[in-house]
Amino acid sequence: MFFSGISSSKKKGKEVLENLYYFSENPMLDCNQYIIKDSESNELTLFDAGNGISLKGLIDGMRALNLKFQNITKVYLTHEHVDHVLGLYPLMNLFKDRPPEIYAYGETAKILQKGDEAKIFPGNLGIGPSMFNVKVVPLIVKDLINIKSVKVNRDFNFQIFYTPGHSLGSISYYEPNKKVLIPGDLVFTGGSFGRYDFPGGSLKTLTDSIKFVNNLDTKYLLPGHMGISTQANQQVALSYRMVQSIW
Repeated sequence: MFFSGISSSKKKGKEVLENLYYFSENPMLDCNQYIIKDSESNELTLFDAGNGISLKGLIDGMRALNLKFQNITKVYLTHEHVDHVLGLYPLMNLFKDRPPEIYAYGETAKILQKGDEAKIFPGNLGIGPSMFNVKVVPLIVKDLINIKSVKVNRDFNFQIFYTPGHSLGSISYYEPNKKVLIPGDLVFTGGSFGRYDFPGGSLKTLTDSIKFVNNLDTKYLLPGHMGISTQANQQVALSYRMVQSIW
């Protein structure tokens, strides 16, 4: 199988800021995930759901940091692609009658509400949900399209910015006080940036979105793939220069 190397090993986790945790992607079509803990209620908010197979690895990684997966009450998504959303389905099965609330923006919300498998698996990659032991079904998803910000707990109040170019449903979460940016697959460390050759992608739109986040005052870059950085402004500026060079 093309993605037979997909791993469910424990996802390595660490606390980036007080009550904000980073869990690195597993090999082969997975994504980085982030968790914010409410120190008063112990409720957990998860950013991006991974590829489904990696859910066990996330739970193992959480356990190592004394975080209980049963306390996940909300899931915020950055966009609609397989490596970021498939984990929703086994997660919902784990919770059964008390599933966490799912939040996504515009096109991402619509795709998940419809269970539109073809748009979750972009391009002709020759892969489908069966390869991840997942069945795609319609989900209840709250649309963020008219929401300007989301307060995760008393310390994290994320502004929501529509940043397409990698996909039609791509958004970035920005916390101005903590200077945290969660951009999904818009920009990565080392000058990298998201693919724009999938359906709904656009180099021009991607460049405009990177230009926008480049003007934000950021310190912590928490992208969907690769490593994280505490020099976000420099990293985003490098990505902006790199994407401009393609023109």
